Amino acid sequence: MSQQLEAVLKQALELSPQEQLELIRYLSTKVSVQLDIGVKPKRDIADFYAVAPNLLSGVDAQVWVSQLRDEWDEREPNLRT
Repeated sequence: MSQQLEAVLKQALELSPQEQLELIRYLSTKVSVQLDIGVKPKRDIADFYAVAPNLLSGVDAQVWVSQLRDEWDEREPNLRT
């Protein structure tokens, strides 16, 4: 750790908790802009188009969820042994 960084950290510890939070917000925003992160999502929603087409094969979503829960209820006693 550089001496300059140590000096800045020492000064930061002398700030009030509110001022420390303000410093954190300022630095994280500044660094995010410099690195161009936080602005772009990691993935575009269009990347997921047709990833699992016909997943439910025409089954009503609520029926599918109910069936899935019933299967888990049937398996649960076996998992505890």
